[in-house]
Amino acid sequence: MSGHRSTIECNPGGLGVFLFEPGRTQYDLNFRIFGVAVRIHPMFWLVTVIFGWNLQDPRGGLKYVLLWVIVVFISILIHELGHVFMGRFFGSDGHIVLYGFGGLAIGSNHLEKRWQRIAVSFAGPLAEFVLLGVVLLVGYSIGIGTEAKVSKALQFLYNQLVWVNSFWALVNLLPIWPLDGGMISRELFQSIMPESGTVSSLIASMLVAGTLVCFTIAAANGIEIIPYLPGDTYLGLFFALFAINNFQEWQMVRHRSRNPWESDETESW
Repeated sequence: MSGHRSTIECNPGGLGVFLFEPGRTQYDLNFRIFGVAVRIHPMFWLVTVIFGWNLQDPRGGLKYVLLWVIVVFISILIHELGHVFMGRFFGSDGHIVLYGFGGLAIGSNHLEKRWQRIAVSFAGPLAEFVLLGVVLLVGYSIGIGTEAKVSKALQFLYNQLVWVNSFWALVNLLPIWPLDGGMISRELFQSIMPESGTVSSLIASMLVAGTLVCFTIAAANGIEIIPYLPGDTYLGLFFALFAINNFQEWQMVRHRSRNPWESDETESW
C-alpha cells in the first residue's frame, strides 16, 4: 500500500474502511464520472462477491449475486461522490478508490477549517440518504411494497438498495474511528480538548465498537437489545476489528505523546 498516511487526506466510506490508498494493479478499472477520477481495485469485486455469495438462487444461478454487486457498487460510489463534491464545494478536489468492501475519497477533506472537514465527512452518508429517498420515491411510484405485481429480481434490487443506503449510512455515522462518524467525533473531541481530544475519541470509539460487538452477538442468539440490529457474524467481526484497530492506535498515540522526539521519524514513512 502506498503512503497516504494523513487522516486528512482521505475519507473512508463503506463498511470496509482503509486509510491507505492501495497500490495500482493491471486489473484496476479506471473511469471518470462527473469529472471525478474513479479507480476500482480488483479486491473490491472479489470481496463484494464473497459477501453476497449466499444470495445465489439454485434456479436463477448467480443473478442475485450480480444484483448485490451492482447495489454495493452504486451505493458506495454515491457515498464517495458525496465526500468529493462537498470537498470541491470548499475548494479541495479529490479522487475515488473503491477497495475491499468500501472506498476512499482521497483529498476530499484537505481543508484547514474544522467545520468544513466535518461537513465533508457527513456528506458521504448524506448522499446515501438522498439516494435512499430517490429509491423510495421510485418504488412508491411503480407500486413496490403494495399489491402491485413486480418481479422477484426487482423486489430484491429495491430491498437491497433500501437496506444498504439506510443501515450502512447509519453505521457510518457511528462515532467509531475511522468511519465517517468517527472522523466527526474526533474533530469534535479535538475542538473541545486540544491536548487529549485524539485519545478521548479513540477511547469513545473503542467503547462503542466493543459494546456493539456484544449487542451483535446477543442478537445472533435471539436477544434483541437494539431494534433492527442484525445478529450478523460479519458485522460483529467488523466492529471487533474496529475495536482492535482503535486500541492499537490508542497505544501508538500514547507512545508518541510520551516520546515526542520520535514523532518526526514516525510520521515520515
